[in-house]
Amino acid sequence: MSFLGKKWIVHNQKRELGVIEKLLENRDLITDEKKQLFFDDDLGKQLDPFLLKDMEKAVERIKSAIANKEKIMVFGDYDVDGITATVILYDFLKKVGADVSHTLPGREKDGYGLKDYFIRQFKKDGVQLIITVDCGTANLKEVELTNELGVEVIITDHHDIPEKLPPAFAIINPKQTDCGYPNKDISGSGVSYKLVSALAPYYFDGNQSASYLYQQLGVAVLGLVSDCMPLTGENRLLAKHGLKSLESSEHKGINALIESAGTAKKKITSVTIGYYLGPRINAAGRLDNPNHAFELLLGDIEKVSTLNKLNTQRQKVVEEFVNEAKSEMEKMSSVPHLIILSKPHWHVGTLGLIAGKLCDHFMRPSIAMQERENEYVASCRSLGDFDITSFLRKEASDLFSTFGGHKLAGGFSLPKENLKEFTERINKVIHKYINPEDFFQALEIDCEIAPHELTFDISKQISRLEPFGNGNPEPTLMIKNIKIENLKPVGKNGEHIQFPVKLGDKKFQAIAFRFGEHIAKINPESSYDIAFNLEINEWNGYKNLQLKVVDFKKSN
Repeated sequence: MSFLGKKWIVHNQKRELGVIEKLLENRDLITDEKKQLFFDDDLGKQLDPFLLKDMEKAVERIKSAIANKEKIMVFGDYDVDGITATVILYDFLKKVGADVSHTLPGREKDGYGLKDYFIRQFKKDGVQLIITVDCGTANLKEVELTNELGVEVIITDHHDIPEKLPPAFAIINPKQTDCGYPNKDISGSGVSYKLVSALAPYYFDGNQSASYLYQQLGVAVLGLVSDCMPLTGENRLLAKHGLKSLESSEHKGINALIESAGTAKKKITSVTIGYYLGPRINAAGRLDNPNHAFELLLGDIEKVSTLNKLNTQRQKVVEEFVNEAKSEMEKMSSVPHLIILSKPHWHVGTLGLIAGKLCDHFMRPSIAMQERENEYVASCRSLGDFDITSFLRKEASDLFSTFGGHKLAGGFSLPKENLKEFTERINKVIHKYINPEDFFQALEIDCEIAPHELTFDISKQISRLEPFGNGNPEPTLMIKNIKIENLKPVGKNGEHIQFPVKLGDKKFQAIAFRFGEHIAKINPESSYDIAFNLEINEWNGYKNLQLKVVDFKKSN
């Protein structure tokens, strides 16, 4: 086993192929047609928004609302995808002169989706049209109430479809069975962007429309990457151009956030969003008010310090709660097929992070819950091919007061009196769905790389596979039988390791982030296999190839 206790799986061991050929083959990019589609950078080839069911209907209704000065309410969600989706639609409607307001629910106070008290307040305020973004598909009773009150609803969403859809004026969700839109994995921000793409030509001339939409694509990619949508097909095209849009962004708020995160003047990648920008935006909705992030994305640079403080607070709180959860697991005689843990003091904004950490550590789908006075609020995370949202919908949907999600992530509210029934049902049937042997800590390695292939040209060719993320992971390579000498702890507390790697007449620098605790295991007399990502390190104007170590193990 490796230093991280993982089983290494090397996918392509064909000696006759070069490293780039192996990487392409691993991604099923074998035919010229597939390669052309994958590497095509023409943003003009993104899918037509009018392929989405009800798009034309929604566009005409919104145009009418703008022309007649009807009060429009954009209702979103408190995570990055929901906030960016709200910003995209709200900003456009404001720019074209609509009478528009927005509402972002509080994670702790309101929970996910429309609520009857929101609807009654909207009616009282004279709202005539509600447009949901990144939510609404599961709000059957709430939309029925809007109809009773004479308020129309347009739903834009990307979450899974329930058995019965709400009776909205229009529902734009590619996951509807009768929706012909090919990209079923677009984000909520992506759907919002598509709606604006359909509307923009009616209000801007060609160049103005293209320029505006390109800027807003940078906002959309924040949600697309943060919501872990697969970066394949149209999502890959949108992400590739969205990341470039962020690099040249005229958004004052986003630029200020990039600066504060220490990523200014660097190439913006999915990692930049996933590790630096997304968590800061998410921190607003997790621990405080999502409107902090909303206002930042609309240009209020003063909100940067607020988001940074909240993100630091979030990191400390999550570490504490995850350690509590692991302690609870240690008391169990064995790891259950599906982990369910609950604490009354776990902040609802941290539940998804706790479930995710448990999922990664114990290699089991996990549910983290906050116990409240009358109910449990939960976040779920899964792995592999286990669709936790479909499973819970099939086995326990009648027990939830609210419920929704994707294949690998979801959430629900559960009345307290239903807890016993819920756990009994889950424990009774879960073994039919899950074989624990299917979940093991594996490190997926693309291939072994020969020393002569460690070149700037190979690194450049690998970068053509970007953007990396869900569905298109960054290539992980391997070299064997390496002597590790001259170890140098780096970081404030020596949490990282830096060392040179000599391969024939070549010498490379290697960096192993968060491997400081393993430094005592490394014996300079032994040989090691190293799994790594190949990257270019820039420092003081110089560029060098660097091995970003993913894992070590002793050579056979």
